[in-house]
Amino acid sequence: MSNAAVFQYLNPILIGIVAANVQGATQPLLATHALNIWSFLVATLVYCFALEAKDVVTGSPGPQQNQANSCTHFWSFVAFVHGSVSSVSLVSTFVSRSAGYIILCIAWPFAAISIVVYQYGSFILNGFCWLYHEILKPFFIGTWNRIKGGNSNNMLSETEHPRTQASV
Repeated sequence: MSNAAVFQYLNPILIGIVAANVQGATQPLLATHALNIWSFLVATLVYCFALEAKDVVTGSPGPQQNQANSCTHFWSFVAFVHGSVSSVSLVSTFVSRSAGYIILCIAWPFAAISIVVYQYGSFILNGFCWLYHEILKPFFIGTWNRIKGGNSNNMLSETEHPRTQASV
């Protein structure tokens, strides 16, 4: 059983609790917390789509097994994230409307950022490494040399330290 499968059990329990909480209310839940309910429905649809996509990719035999494993991990992660958002959307119906909106305004961007970082994390990390090695490191080494009284042509290497130069 995958991590995302827990929501197959959690969400029906939450639906039952929400239904018991709303029973006897004067207004339907869709009228009082419409955004929360629509958020739950959209997140649940994406969750179901991701589980089905994972099952389709898992069942595909052939020489592209490494690519299938990568896709399986991605769709499992998407299902886990959207299962979490669907549960959070249901739980947010227990609080006031404004607090529920704040919860959703945190949950959805977090879900999007998590998926983007999961999919393109190495690309983003490589960009930051390039930024450090090509721009920030030469800038700060040049600044250090100017502060210590050296000229800009005599930059410190990675292994040299100003105190070891003075003692030589």
